[in-house]
Amino acid sequence: MSAQRLHPFALVDDLDTLEVSRELGHHLGVVRRLRVGAELFVGDGAGSFRAVKVDAVQPRVHLVPLSDIQTPQRQTPSLGIAMFLPSNERLSWAVQKLTEVGIDRIHLLSDSGDRRGGVQISDAGLDRLDRIAREASQQSERLWLPDITPPMEAQEFFGDTSAGVAILDPDGGPLPTGITTLVVGPESGVVISPESIPRVSLGLPILRIETAAVAGAVVLAALRASLICICDNS
Repeated sequence: MSAQRLHPFALVDDLDTLEVSRELGHHLGVVRRLRVGAELFVGDGAGSFRAVKVDAVQPRVHLVPLSDIQTPQRQTPSLGIAMFLPSNERLSWAVQKLTEVGIDRIHLLSDSGDRRGGVQISDAGLDRLDRIAREASQQSERLWLPDITPPMEAQEFFGDTSAGVAILDPDGGPLPTGITTLVVGPESGVVISPESIPRVSLGLPILRIETAAVAGAVVLAALRASLICICDNS
């Protein structure tokens, strides 16, 4: 994310054509009440943005460019949260907050041993999560949309991804250096994983899946921004 404030901020599909969807037009013209001549920033969700001006609001909102397209350097490392599925309402809340915090990858995990029975999410459900992430990105002036992966079995995730991964566990140890992805849940409290993957604690009591996910995300984001550091007590 650029240090520059991008306010007001909206997302469009194409920074060259600046085509405004009906939904975005309603947001800008009715919710934000932007009028002709108003200036704002628009991004494409893939890291680029430009300054634009409202050229018309009727019959549809029309934007014209005020600056060239800019693409700032993305923060590294890429951060991920892998979470087992809570209820749809709680999952929506988690995706919204993880997006605002700046998580790059949201891995949805499913396990037949979980009390939710390895529930899957429909394509319509994934589309809804993408819309929630898009709205949260606009609110938080975020240039990069998070990558939300369809639910996969936990063992498949551990097989594909192991470097930089740790599992949140109230009985775990301190967070080691180099962790970029935290695994959260399931509600049964049992995560079967390779022994090589460390289990870490945030020093907090038992949390709901979505609360633990956001708490862990804040720690990862603060570490990436060098706002906090991991102490070497050896």
